[in-house]
Amino acid sequence: MSEPDSTEEPQLLTTKTLTYHGLRSVAWMCSKTIFRTRVEGRENVPAEGPVVLCANHQSFLDIPLLAASLSRHVSFVARDTLAKSGTLARIMERCGAVLVKRGESDHGALKEMIGHLAEGDCMCLFPEGTRTKDGSLGAFQRGALLAARRGRATVVPVGISGSFGAWPPGQKYPRPHRITIRFGEAVDPRSEGALEIVRQRVAAAIEGR
Repeated sequence: MSEPDSTEEPQLLTTKTLTYHGLRSVAWMCSKTIFRTRVEGRENVPAEGPVVLCANHQSFLDIPLLAASLSRHVSFVARDTLAKSGTLARIMERCGAVLVKRGESDHGALKEMIGHLAEGDCMCLFPEGTRTKDGSLGAFQRGALLAARRGRATVVPVGISGSFGAWPPGQKYPRPHRITIRFGEAVDPRSEGALEIVRQRVAAAIEGR
């Protein structure tokens, strides 16, 4: 029996693992009891095929609550500094997260995102690049649309409201607070002005328009 090729790229994790199922179940229970999360526009997310969710980023709650809001697997893109925690690094690995080097063009991460989309996975990116400091919507970076175009994916804008109030910067633990997640109408990433259209629809979803 031949030895495996050490140069072979690792297989991407694009389906729900036991870790993903377990954490999603906990997040779902918290969303129903502590945060009374309301989800709107779920029908705008295709049930299968490559999708890029572009969401605003209000707090650490955004990732687990977004995962709990959809039945399909979601691979989240996060900064690599989160992997400094051994436990969190293992969780992200077992949930199929993509880690991006902050402050530079990470071609390896982009290639990994495109690989997920080629497998028909659903990716979630936060185009602001970081959590909001004051609850406002920041400028969008182009990486999400670049990945969507190269991965031939549909882009779905997502507006999250309430999670900043539940867990603002500087607060040690989250507190009970009503949170709403709205999925807007899809945007073709190849269309003219797509980035601004996505940002406008995220802003509208945050405000409930």
